[in-house]
Amino acid sequence: MDAADFQLPPDAPADLAAVAQLAASLATLTAAVETLHEQYQSLADAVARQQAGPRRAPASVPWPLRWDDLDRDAAAQTWAWLIDWVSWMTDRYQLAEELPACWYRHPPLVEELTALGAAWQVSYDDTATADGPLLWHERFGRARDRLRAWDDYTRCRHGEHHDRHIDLGWPADWRDDAVDAANHDLTGRPSRPDAEPASRTEPRR
Repeated sequence: MDAADFQLPPDAPADLAAVAQLAASLATLTAAVETLHEQYQSLADAVARQQAGPRRAPASVPWPLRWDDLDRDAAAQTWAWLIDWVSWMTDRYQLAEELPACWYRHPPLVEELTALGAAWQVSYDDTATADGPLLWHERFGRARDRLRAWDDYTRCRHGEHHDRHIDLGWPADWRDDAVDAANHDLTGRPSRPDAEPASRTEPRR
């Protein structure tokens, strides 16, 4: 029987009354502890979600999605995710006439669609804000303009792929010239008093 439901007789001994009062106090304390535990658990879950951040991609997909940094296994996982997502998006938004079927053979389109897919994951995550999907659709509208522009440039129509031929290219020594210009710019900039002397910029190989 719950201590709160226990009724002492009017002529109950003093020791029995003291036990009943102690039981009632213990029940109140137990309820308070349970409430504190629930509040603590709720706060701990909120902190964990904040520290973890939104789920930017499925657990099987590496993050961040920088194609140049992915090894073979990570790239395989990302390709599988991206192909599935692009297939869904093309069907859902009826983009077959805007997005060439050979999108995967055009690196700029791969990068654009990867960014769209990652942003979509964030916008529809269970920790996203209520206007997340709306903001994604606004960005998606601008992205569709870029996709149409790429389709007009590549001229890939009706499933027929055309490689993009670049007639102009940068000179072979452009990087060295860029580094020289950067170093020239650095020599004219003041240094912080506690900063180490700036070393000469080296080009990335």
